[in-house]
Amino acid sequence: MQTLDWLESHVGSLEKGLELVNRYFWFLRIESNFDQSRWYAISGESEVIFSSDTREAVDAFLYGMSLAYGGIPEPLFDQLIEDSKEGFI
Repeated sequence: MQTLDWLESHVGSLEKGLELVNRYFWFLRIESNFDQSRWYAISGESEVIFSSDTREAVDAFLYGMSLAYGGIPEPLFDQLIEDSKEGFI
């Protein structure tokens, strides 16, 4: 069993980490196939950016993304979002 200690103490839950990453227009979500034998990190409508046979591996992938975004100071992150909006709108 894995624990996400640093994420939980610095960002919050994995869901909070996804909220943080999704502020930068990733539109990430976690899905599985019908029998949960394959798990996916999906961006946008259908772009699979990571897949694994375990939910824990997908969580670990998203954990890394969350920590990377969580390490950006809030004022800089907000400016990055504002500067990026031009490319998405």
